[in-house]
This record gives sequence, structure tokens and C-alpha cells, in this order.
Amino acid sequence: MVCIGAFSAVFAQKPADLLRNGQKAFDDQRWREAQTLLAQYQAVKPGNFEVLTQLGIAHYQLKEADKARKYLDYIVANQPNAEACYYQARTLHGQGEWEKAITAYKSYLRIASTKDRYRENSIDNIRRCVHAPEITRSETVALVENIGDRINSEGDEFAPLPSLNHADKLYFSASNAKSIGGMRNDRGYEDAQRGHYCSDMMSALRRNTGWELAGNLGALLNTPRHEVALGFNENGQILYFFRGFTLFSGEIFADTAARKDEYAVTPPSFKSPFAPENGDTAPFFFNDSTLIFASRRDGGQGGLDLWFCRKKQGEWTTPENLGADINSAYDETTPFLTRDGLTLYFSSNRNTSLGGHDVFSAAFDQKMLKWNAPQNMGAPVNSPGDDTHFRLDSEGQTGYFCSDRLSDNFGQRDLYVAYFKELQTAQRPLQKPVFFADVAPVKVAEQGMAVRKVTLPTIFYDNESELMSPENRKVLEHAAAIMQQLPAGATLFVSLHSATLNQSRFDLYNGIKSLEPIGRLIGQQGVAPERVVLRSCGSAYPVALAMVEGQINPTASRLNNRVTLRIGSLQDKLPVEVVPEYPVVSDLMANPAARQLDSADMGLSFRVEVAVTRQILNDDALGMFDRLMIESPSQSGAYAYTAGLFREYAPAAKLCEEMKKAGFPEAKVKAYVQGIFVPRAAAVAHLKKWPELAGYVRG
Repeated sequence: MVCIGAFSAVFAQKPADLLRNGQKAFDDQRWREAQTLLAQYQAVKPGNFEVLTQLGIAHYQLKEADKARKYLDYIVANQPNAEACYYQARTLHGQGEWEKAITAYKSYLRIASTKDRYRENSIDNIRRCVHAPEITRSETVALVENIGDRINSEGDEFAPLPSLNHADKLYFSASNAKSIGGMRNDRGYEDAQRGHYCSDMMSALRRNTGWELAGNLGALLNTPRHEVALGFNENGQILYFFRGFTLFSGEIFADTAARKDEYAVTPPSFKSPFAPENGDTAPFFFNDSTLIFASRRDGGQGGLDLWFCRKKQGEWTTPENLGADINSAYDETTPFLTRDGLTLYFSSNRNTSLGGHDVFSAAFDQKMLKWNAPQNMGAPVNSPGDDTHFRLDSEGQTGYFCSDRLSDNFGQRDLYVAYFKELQTAQRPLQKPVFFADVAPVKVAEQGMAVRKVTLPTIFYDNESELMSPENRKVLEHAAAIMQQLPAGATLFVSLHSATLNQSRFDLYNGIKSLEPIGRLIGQQGVAPERVVLRSCGSAYPVALAMVEGQINPTASRLNNRVTLRIGSLQDKLPVEVVPEYPVVSDLMANPAARQLDSADMGLSFRVEVAVTRQILNDDALGMFDRLMIESPSQSGAYAYTAGLFREYAPAAKLCEEMKKAGFPEAKVKAYVQGIFVPRAAAVAHLKKWPELAGYVRG
């Protein structure tokens, strides 16, 4: 009877009242009421293009895309205005019609003023629509579904929080007609006209028939203000939650589930550098001593950035920005770190999203000591709407998030469940999680200098064109970043190895030419050319045997075609200990020649320089000698041909005489300490540590 009476009152209104009340409801964002009133006005006074525009927008806000299109398409075709064009584009975008959406956004831009509030968003959305077809469907997600209308409503359901101790229980926040306190304004006063429902903390239970609402968490926790469940402590006994008159300004509290103080007016406050009143938002609690959150504070990349701080000896550290590997000039928010402390999920509205905020994931590379490039999770987790608050359950098989997507949606934001095909191993319970900021253990050298151990990966290739692939560029850029932290005497050696047996001088020369783009890339990162040495080593130092038990080894070529990175210095200690990564090779096919060059580079060695040229040394006599190498300081254009590799001076001197007799009169012995060439005059200073240099010094 209440509904009948309400609609009777609507029909009883005069057209002028329908228009006035409908537009007031529209201005106050009471979309259902606005749509009902304006539709009645349109029925009796058809053809008002402002009303038709507002009806189209109201249907869009109510997630009724087809009805929105009916009005907006008509307006744009007959009497276009900027707002109608924009919402037509948003509706097409939300339905995944990328090309049509681009055209509609451009139509909006042509007629909108330069100061229109939607202009910047439209430009960004055009870029998102361009990128959208490239974002593939997630191969790891089996199914995504709306959690259902027993949980979701025409209101706002968001911030899902899986229980740590009960696999079938989910906490979340909801702003709807069931919220405590009714409709209130941002100062907390009741306001049935312009107010809004504040969010309460709720819980849901998974039954055989699906998810069911368990209820409101009660008046001890929920008030007429906004409450949002944020997270639990490590054993699940403390609930951290937000309370404030708006979702952007308030306090964090810690409710102890194990023990209640019936006389306490409010739970104890949670004290940390996280400050909602200053714009900090979306905190994530990790292992009782770490907080990751979003903030616009100074020192970020732009928009909302992700920051973290830690509790050490009872005190919180100053928040640190997660850096440009994670953050962008757009917004990054709602972080979630897996149990192993090494995989980060977050939402971002960067241009590589489908539209609005998409869920991204990034893994921390323990060898590179940096975050890998964030990966868009793709459909069906992401949509052209805002997809945020992603969390995995304790078992790592199910994810929860919220979305305001146009399709399969009951209201503003709804809760969704993502079922993964396989267990997400990063969410496995660990006795001691490895937090990403702790991956680089610090040890103290004898001189008191802090030394960090870093592993530089080996680059493998099938052909030289792969050397500058995006993934390999990341490795090279990281090596350049390490070099910039080291003293000027440190040298980066980039050595190319080949699987080609009986390699010709042409192959050797091709190797050094293939390394030159790498040298230029490293130079572009700010490393001086004289600090980089390129080396084409041929097939003298393979890691895998080409033949195993009389059979061709099919994996040898892939393992032996490689580029290794090593940093050497005449100084005894550097603030970073850089260790080359060796490929894993079984004992059966391992070739001991692999480490001969690296071993020599870590101490004293001698080689014979045949000649220094500006072009290929095209002399058949080169084939008489072993362990040929071309060495070139980066960007120098000079190629030093060397032969042999010795730990003692005498055999190097003997080879030098043989070379002179073979027609290379300029041949000379060169000494290397830590891989760095040491002239005779400078070698005197190293005689005490390397007595074998005496013969070299005497010449």
C-alpha cells in the first residue's frame, strides 16, 4: 500500500511540480526518484531536451544502459548538447563498444567548452578505449560473478574483507536504506532531501544456496557516521575500521574481538602516520607492523600514490613512496599485499585501464630488487567501470572486489567474487613472510661500509634482435641504475657468448656490433661510456655441453647464447656486491669452461692483444689462436682483438711471441685485475697483492 500511495502521489502532481521536483531530485542525485518524476513529466509534456538528457543520465546512473542509450542517442542525433554527448560516450564505453565510444567522446570534445568538467576525463577515456582491445582476458581467472541481490542493493556495497578465521564469512561496507542513521549530510545532520546514507559495516555468510546477509555489525560499532571495515591483525582478533562524517576524513579504530569493554564509549584509536584528515585513504594492514596506503602527500608521482610505513621498536617509520615502478601520474589506491609479502594488487585509473580504475598486480623481483611492471588483470575482473578493493581469501583460491560496472549490477557499487583456476601460491601461509622491503639484506663490511648483495640476471637470446626486448631492457636499465650508485672506478662488463661452434671472425665481429645498442642504452641511463666495456667472447665459454652421451643436447644452444653482466672495480669493497646469475644446468650437461672467464675476472689474468682496429680484422691467421675475444669500451668505436686467457704471465708472453711470428707485429701482453686493464706503470701498485705481475712489469 505504501508503494501504491507513493506512485499515486506522483501521478497526482501537476506537470510543473513534476518538472520542479524531478529536477531537484536529479540535482540531489536521487536517481530513481528523478527518473520516475521526469518520466511522468515527459509523458504529459514530451519533447523537452533538457528533461530527455536528464532521463538518459538518470538511467545511466541506475545501470540501465539500454534505456539510457534510447534517450541519449535520440538527443545526440537531433539536438546534441555536451552533457548528452558525454554520457552517450560513457554508456558506449561501459558496454565495451570501444570504437563507437571514441567517436562519441570526440563529438563531446567538439562541442564542449574548453573549461567543461568532463573534458580531461574524456581525453583520458579515449586513450583507454584505444588500449582496451589490447587488454586480454585473464588466463588465471575461471569465473567472476556478482555476489547476488541478497547482499547487493540499489545502494553502495564496497570494501569486501574476507574473514581470516572463517572461510565462509565476508565483511563489507554498505550505504543503503538499511544504514543506521538514515540520510545525513556531510556534517552528520539528518537531511532527507540532500543527504545520503552513511556506510555501515556488515557481514555475509556463504551457504549452499549462495551468499546471504548475516546482518549489521551492531550499534556498538556502527553509528550514523560512515564506518568501513579495513582489515584484521595477524591472528584475526582485532578489526581495524574507519569512522568519519565523510569517507575522506575521520579516524581509525581497533576493535578487539576477543575482549570487550562494556563501559568503553568507543574502541581505542589506531595511532600511526596514516592520517585520513590529511587525505590518506585505503589502508592495508600487513603482519601487524606494516601499513600500505594511498595518499596525495608531497613527494609522489601524481594523483593518489601508494606509500608504506613500518613499526620498528614500537615507533612507526616515516612513510615511503613505493616509487615509479608502481605509482603513476594517475591514481593508485586500495592496495592488497599477499601473504608472502612479494605480490601487490592495487587499482589504478592510468591510461592502460579498460576505463576508470582497473585491478593491477605486480610481483617484486628478488634478484632485481625492484617491482616488475604492473600487469592489468584483464577481464572478467576488470571492466569499463571502477573495479577496486581486490582481496584474496586466506586460501588463495578466491578473490573479492567491488565494481560499478554497467552490466550485471544492482546499484552503485556491487560486490563480486573471482574464482581462480589454480591456487595463488603467493597467498600460501608462511611462518615468516618475506616483506619486499627486506629482500635486500644488509651486511657490514670490514671497513664499516654497508654492502648490499644484488644478482644480475643472464640475458638469453635465440638471435641478436632479441637483445633489446622490453624485458631485457629492464635488466640493462637496472644494471645502469646500480652503476650510478657506485664509485667512478667501477666498471660494467657486458659479455656476449655464442653457441656457434668453430666460430668465424665474422661471427665474433657481429657479436660486438650487436652489443653496441646495449652500450648506447646504458649510456642513455647516465652511465659514462668509459665505465662500460663490451666483450664479444664467441663460443669459448659455454655453460652446457653440445653433446651429451653421444647425443646432440637440444638445450645447449639456448643456454649458451647469452649475455652476462658483471661489475668489477680495482677497489677492494663496493657498497653493492653484484653477483652474476648462472643458469641452472644439470651435472650431466654442465660445461666447466663456463666459469673460466668469470673466475679470471675476479682476480688477475693475462691476455694477448692482437691488434686494435676500427673495422673487422679480416686475417685468416686469427684462426690459429684460441679464446679470441673482441673488447670495446662503450661508444668508442675501437675494437681490441685479444687471444688466450692465462693466470700466469709466462704462457701469455710465449703466446705473444707466436703471434708476432704469425704476422701480428703489434701483439702485446695485457694484464687485467678484476677484469679491468692495468697498464705496466700502474701495475706496480698491485705487486704486493699480485706478485705474478712482476714479469709483466719488467716486460
